[in-house]
Amino acid sequence: MSLHGWFIALARSPLGHAMQTSRWGFAVVEMVHLLGLALLGGSVLIVDLRLLGVILKGESAIAIGRGVSRLLLCSLTVMVLSGIALLSEEAGKCYYSPAFRCKMALLAAAIAFYFTLHRQALLRVQSGTPTLWPRIAAVVSLLLWLGVGVAGRAIGLL
Repeated sequence: MSLHGWFIALARSPLGHAMQTSRWGFAVVEMVHLLGLALLGGSVLIVDLRLLGVILKGESAIAIGRGVSRLLLCSLTVMVLSGIALLSEEAGKCYYSPAFRCKMALLAAAIAFYFTLHRQALLRVQSGTPTLWPRIAAVVSLLLWLGVGVAGRAIGLL
């Protein structure tokens, strides 16, 4: 099945039908998606600001990363599931949207980066001021996640 076929199938699925015909479905799912975004953004921000040496300098970066990892994973899961529901409501629009494609590419890059190179950067920070690599990793992480959010917002505007 082609990618376009998957989008059409999602739009015609029971979930797509429910989202398209519900009076409040889209608004409620969008609210859940945005709450997930707030939790994810806060988690990423705390870890990345620690990697930049801006906050919590006396705390272990690894401990902070572990402390927010469950929240980050839960919020990411909520966002992916609610995102699928939102996509099912407007799959045709999203298939042709450059903003949607950009968001998906940035999301894949942000997730891959966060769970690979970003984690390695966390391991390199002991205490105090971080070295160059953790700082670069934090900036890249912040830019990728910001890009996901901006591209996501652009879907509704373009």
